[in-house]
Amino acid sequence: MKTKYIFLGIIISSLSICQGVYAQSGKPNVVFIMADDLGIGDVSCYGATMIKTPEIDNLASQGMKFENFYTAGATCTPTRYSILTGRYSFRSPDIATDNWKRNLLLDPNDMSIAALFKQKGYKTAAIGKWHQGYGGKVKLNWDETLKPGPLEIGFDYHWGLPSNHNDQTRGYVENHRLFGLDPNTPYKQADRNKEEPVQGLLFDREDDNVNALLTERAIDFIRTNKDDSFFLYFTPTIAHTHITPNSKFRGTSEAGQYGDFVQELDFYVGKIMDLLDELNLSENTMLIFTSDNGGQLNDHHTAGLGLNLADESNDVRLKAKSAKTDAREMGHKTNLEFRDGKGSPYQGGFRVPLIVRWPGVTTAGITSDRLVCSSDFLATFASMIDVKIPKNSGEDSFSFIDILNNDKVDVPRTKVALFSKKARSFVDRNWKLVDYSYAVKKTKETFELFNLAEDPGEENDLSTKEPKQLSLMRKNLKKIVDAGKSIH
Repeated sequence: MKTKYIFLGIIISSLSICQGVYAQSGKPNVVFIMADDLGIGDVSCYGATMIKTPEIDNLASQGMKFENFYTAGATCTPTRYSILTGRYSFRSPDIATDNWKRNLLLDPNDMSIAALFKQKGYKTAAIGKWHQGYGGKVKLNWDETLKPGPLEIGFDYHWGLPSNHNDQTRGYVENHRLFGLDPNTPYKQADRNKEEPVQGLLFDREDDNVNALLTERAIDFIRTNKDDSFFLYFTPTIAHTHITPNSKFRGTSEAGQYGDFVQELDFYVGKIMDLLDELNLSENTMLIFTSDNGGQLNDHHTAGLGLNLADESNDVRLKAKSAKTDAREMGHKTNLEFRDGKGSPYQGGFRVPLIVRWPGVTTAGITSDRLVCSSDFLATFASMIDVKIPKNSGEDSFSFIDILNNDKVDVPRTKVALFSKKARSFVDRNWKLVDYSYAVKKTKETFELFNLAEDPGEENDLSTKEPKQLSLMRKNLKKIVDAGKSIH
């Protein structure tokens, strides 16, 4: 009789269970760690030399490292939208037109990765940077209930920053409320330009302690739910502006304060790994590490403004203003040899690390060069736990479960459409189109075409030399945009 396995042991039908790669006890936990603005060149197992990431490197040695992973967006919000929905970010009118009013971007009626796990009885949490909005399309009142939000799309618990490390809310949201509201003072956001602090909060976020606190919240969630199946969407703020490493990490890298901040992130990844070992959960937990977009080459204009620091040592306040530029001038290459970085339609905006450890299924210490996109997690998780995705959800999501379990697949993904405000990019095997006619603000009929196999740094535009290939690429991108769903 032919052996039949349903992923991860939810249902296992076999005459010889001990031979099945999915024969694990109970449903698998999933811990999804996504860094913020972390470039592929910021991790030593991907090529960083001035920054050391031994914990992330260890994770790679225990799992699979992906060499051809693309984020669907060149900035934070679009990629996070793609991960949570399985949908290219330009499908969202708010993102595509840049008219987002900070309302909840996701439709609670659609399938999200949180709702997918919740359907199977998982405990779910979103801890860290959110940046997908709260409420409807009316002006948000931070003194009141922030609803709909993460809980309405499938998360049981939410603790995090509303948007960025440098946002002006200066607080955390817990479930449906801004945490620590002062009942005697109306809430008012900070104004860093006028050097006006936040009002109406009983405490202001300490910028150098944010990620330590987020990690402790993540650890608390895992401990609380260690006897249940859980999905943790953990999104630290490293390495987004502000670059404010905790005091014990300052001066530890060769890439200045920026490198210190990344090495702090590595420490927290190690704490999560150690906790899973301590609780005997590692063997039944898929652990994922990635980033939301490529690294930022220069410092944001808000860098170092309006800081609230627990510790002022090592000139952290001054260095926060130029940390990314300083690292680059020291010789650190946040995106390796890829062109440009965050916000760019070039490879530096989209090519980031992806590491997946799945004991008992994925062979340890191997590398894959297959094309994978951030929108693919929804279909992959659905395959893992045997959930059917509704027709109105996950339109751009393709499972890469076959890569993880070394199965053969008839039609692997070969194409991916990518969003930045400047242009949309389209990759089809070795060809890459940059189409500026899709620019958010200023539309212009300008196109670039690159052969990534011969020119990974995108230095040689072939649009005039390869008119037929250019025409084909433009046609196929338009087909994906107009169809409302993706093709392999």
